[in-house]
Amino acid sequence: MLLIGILFIVMGLIFILTEAFEIYRENDEIVIKRKKVDIESWFVRYKLLVGLLSTVLGLFSIINYIVY
Repeated sequence: MLLIGILFIVMGLIFILTEAFEIYRENDEIVIKRKKVDIESWFVRYKLLVGLLSTVLGLFSIINYIVY
């Protein structure tokens, strides 16, 4: 359960951060730029919602592992 919780948290954070930041290489340097998030798009809303729910599910899974 702990491993599943960690994987859900990582997956959720990847979903959320790929919408907010753009990462690319330029002259052997890694460049991180913040993107403008288009909240009006249904796909962006869905992706952010899935990322948020995945992160919450991962947290509950880790809490369940600790309690039991």
